[in-house]
Amino acid sequence: MILKLSLEGLKRKQRDYFILFTGLIVSIAVFYMFLTLGLNKEFITGNSVINHIQLVFIVGIVLLSVITFFYLFYTNAFLLSLRKKEFGMYELIGAKKKQIKQVFLLETMLIAAAALGAGIFLGALLSWLVSSLLAAQLNVEFIAFKVFYGPAAFWTMVYFLAVAYAVSFINNRKLAKASINDLLKAEVKHDPLPSQPKNSALMIFSGIVLLGIGYAALFFMEILRFIGLFAAPAATTLGTYLLFASLLPIIVRKWKRNKALNFKGLNAFTFAQLSFRLNELKWVLATIAMLIALSAGAIAGGFAFKNNALLSVDEERLYDAALYNPGEAEEEVLKTIPLEERLSYRFKMDEEFVYYVQDELEANPPWIVDWISYKTKRPEPLPENLEIDEGGYQNLGDDWTTALETINPAFSTLGMHRLVSTEAFEQVDAEEITIVLAKSEGFSRYIEEWQTLDRLQLQEESRLYIPLDLEYESLSSKYSNFESQYAFASGTFFMGFFLGLAFLTMMASILMFKILSGANSDIRRYDSLRKLGVRKKALEAIISKEIFIVFSFPALLGLLHVFVGMRMFTFVIIDPYYRLWISLLIFLAIYGSYYFFTVHLYRKLVLPKG
Repeated sequence: MILKLSLEGLKRKQRDYFILFTGLIVSIAVFYMFLTLGLNKEFITGNSVINHIQLVFIVGIVLLSVITFFYLFYTNAFLLSLRKKEFGMYELIGAKKKQIKQVFLLETMLIAAAALGAGIFLGALLSWLVSSLLAAQLNVEFIAFKVFYGPAAFWTMVYFLAVAYAVSFINNRKLAKASINDLLKAEVKHDPLPSQPKNSALMIFSGIVLLGIGYAALFFMEILRFIGLFAAPAATTLGTYLLFASLLPIIVRKWKRNKALNFKGLNAFTFAQLSFRLNELKWVLATIAMLIALSAGAIAGGFAFKNNALLSVDEERLYDAALYNPGEAEEEVLKTIPLEERLSYRFKMDEEFVYYVQDELEANPPWIVDWISYKTKRPEPLPENLEIDEGGYQNLGDDWTTALETINPAFSTLGMHRLVSTEAFEQVDAEEITIVLAKSEGFSRYIEEWQTLDRLQLQEESRLYIPLDLEYESLSSKYSNFESQYAFASGTFFMGFFLGLAFLTMMASILMFKILSGANSDIRRYDSLRKLGVRKKALEAIISKEIFIVFSFPALLGLLHVFVGMRMFTFVIIDPYYRLWISLLIFLAIYGSYYFFTVHLYRKLVLPKG
């Protein structure tokens, strides 16, 4: 009997449960994908590049698990509010509270179980897609990767079933405390708008001040650092809630008092509708504004971090390759790259020093970065007599010390440098090594070629000792630096993108639930307007305008948070606003889709047929 009632309840409210179902599927899919990429030990140990991004996906799992709990709690509470009258009828005809709670619990668990099946399947597809894109971007072939990873599926099911049970248990306790009368009259209850909000001026002032403090902390994050990391989210969040609680009622009240605006068309009814449910909406809208900032910011941050890998490696290394004793294979690859500059130097190395020919360096000085002005330049001419200090170091000056690090990145930290004449260089009893610096029109245009050169250099290590990063078996080259940074940035990009996607979906679902939960009490109002002669098209326009206003408030403030908030990354990202427009388009596409879907469902619920 309990199962039959649960299935009947799901069937009657299938439209409402479908909204929960879709948001839950997206959350499960992303959660499973993060677990697959973050916990697969064979995959991680078999692909050294994944070591850079494992932590990124683990952080994503934690963030997603937290927001998913609140999403399920919130939507589950909404679904309970829609079923209260029905549950009151059950109790009226003799059903016990225990049985009613079992019905609601079973419905919640059935939805979670069905969403898990679809979500894990979608998550497997996402895992395959993300791993393929990562491999293509990093130009590597992953080994031991499994699209369906048993432990990931197991822990996904454990977490979501546990959360579904927990939120259902919490809401069932509320159901148990409600009387039959409260349940039967649940649909006719509403929160009246106070005629004059208390301390609204103080709340508005406090909200603006707090928002200003939060924005200032974001803007000067490079200076404030840890203080800013705590002050910015706390002040911005509190300021947002205060403004929505105090300013939103005043805005609608001002609209109502504006006769020209209020008496135009059916605006009076629209503003009355907004006022009627304002107390209930304001806290939700503040939450949505913060979720918009998090979701759109996560997507924008992902793009910025990915782009930063290329920009930062270009700043760190002005030359795209430093090749030691390049052979025929390396030369063939270099011929395929249009080079802006090619420089060649010789050096020798014994137990004490790394020797260079001074005349060669002065004849072809490399480009270096002035770390004071951050501009590129050629080093100043060397002094005629190079002094040697008490520690045995040759006093080369900052410019030429940087130049030698640019010329010889792999050996720049080994021993002390000596700039000597050609005759003295020939007398050094050590193997002569030639290093070739190559600079192209653009490093990013020839990633595959730089990777090939790195691989060729590794193959030639038997003829020349090349210091390696033993953990990752890579050269100390511009490409190896790019590969490690780009791997981490790509992981951050995918985490930000899919987290933002999940947040946006769940956030829009919450707003949709909140709006649709008040639809039943609006049926009589729209029916009265229809009886007074208002055409159906005019009623549809009223609904579109009202819901558009509700959707607009959190969107505007949330996007403002994003524009200001991206400024906080300026001390770690060169261009934090890189392709921000793509993030905004993704947000508008998802948010706009939910707006039109909400309008469609709301019209079907409140407007008379025909």
